[in-house]
Amino acid sequence: MSEVMKTDSNKIKALRLDKSWSQEQLSERSGLSLRTIQRIENGSNISAESLRLIAEALSADPSELILQKKLKPQTPVESIKKSFMEYANFSGKATRYEYWWFFLFMVLVLAIATIIHEQLNQIVAIIFLVPFLAVGSRRLNDIGRSVWWQLFLFVPFGQIVVLFMMAEKSEITSVALEE
Repeated sequence: MSEVMKTDSNKIKALRLDKSWSQEQLSERSGLSLRTIQRIENGSNISAESLRLIAEALSADPSELILQKKLKPQTPVESIKKSFMEYANFSGKATRYEYWWFFLFMVLVLAIATIIHEQLNQIVAIIFLVPFLAVGSRRLNDIGRSVWWQLFLFVPFGQIVVLFMMAEKSEITSVALEE
């Protein structure tokens, strides 16, 4: 079984853009499929062989492309901001911390909007809908579940099932703890 690791997708993308290459051009130069390049730049895990091929194509040291274990802790404001900025990203991953801070922020804003005016609550709910579904999708990706589980949000008492899943530990965290 080949070793799977987490890469710094932002660094790979930056190196590719520094060379003014499209994802297709990186695909051709590395010998990997375009879909694999897209997955890597979206934060998916990568095999050691794929990492070597990308590093070779980008003329970089493979160890520089591996995501360091210790990341700077994210503040609640950064988590909320990231959730809004990645409102259209349904394919990456989101931590429990990121999801739950966004969830708390959304509940508080909706509560305040309800106190102010019912129509304001409806407008705010519509604004929050896509970012909430996106961060939920990323969270479900992080725990290795299908994003379709979010459909339970629209079923009576189905929210309990979804919220329970959102509280699960990340797949990567579980693997890292076993080592």
